[in-house]
Amino acid sequence: MYKRKHTLKAIRYSLIASRVLALTLATSFLCFAQTPSLGKFAGTWTEDESKRSFGSTETLKFRTDAKGNLEELRGADAKPLVQPVHFDEKPYTIDASTNSIAWKQIDKTHFERKLFDNGKLLTTREIQLSDDGKTLTEVTTRTLGDGKKQVITINFHRTKGEGQGLAGIWQAESYHSTVPTQWKYSMMGDHLMMVDNTGVTLMLSPDGKPTDVKGPAVISGTMAALKPVSSDKLEITQSRQGVTTVKLTLTLSGDGKVLTLSAVNLAPNVSAVPSVTVFKKQ
Repeated sequence: MYKRKHTLKAIRYSLIASRVLALTLATSFLCFAQTPSLGKFAGTWTEDESKRSFGSTETLKFRTDAKGNLEELRGADAKPLVQPVHFDEKPYTIDASTNSIAWKQIDKTHFERKLFDNGKLLTTREIQLSDDGKTLTEVTTRTLGDGKKQVITINFHRTKGEGQGLAGIWQAESYHSTVPTQWKYSMMGDHLMMVDNTGVTLMLSPDGKPTDVKGPAVISGTMAALKPVSSDKLEITQSRQGVTTVKLTLTLSGDGKVLTLSAVNLAPNVSAVPSVTVFKKQ
């Protein structure tokens, strides 16, 4: 009798364990089935410049400090990198990276800034103010990895600040590049790797853990975290030094040939109007 009771109890435990295991496996398979396939986004994507629209993320910001010295605020509003502006043409380090910059003022309306990485010239940025100080044109020239020269021209209008100097907030209103922005998406194991034609690289983990954003001219401390939303939509949250700054939403068209990227500024008290960029699959 004693052996029979223990045998029945063992059978019950075995049945319960089998059911628990079956339920666990079923749940795991269900979760796996519901996880969007990142591979759908793989490919080479080139911007359709005619579809670009400007939101709160497309700004330039200059200010003067308590001593009257000019500074530029680079990156997202929630955690900008404050860069002093010295018009002496001498390169100086700007953050914890290997980047340095050198500014010069050509005259009262023309300025130039060069960006270096370990002494190698990355970009030359020319800024011209209108005579009335209400508009600004920025022309940035760089050599891409394939040897092509890219020239990006952006026109801005002043939204805050007075006078005829750089100090103020400038909102983008038009954009043109001689070489369209291009991103290559590929799967590296279960990670999604994104590389643009300037060398900026994101290696995104499907578990949502933030990873470093790497590449020339990337502001130190910048990270990105991936959140698959559906089979046709991804969210990427960008942060700097632990502070969330920008949310990117990537939406794939039904035929898989068009990718729409919407970028929203996450800083408090800033307009949530997104900047939109549209890419076509090559």
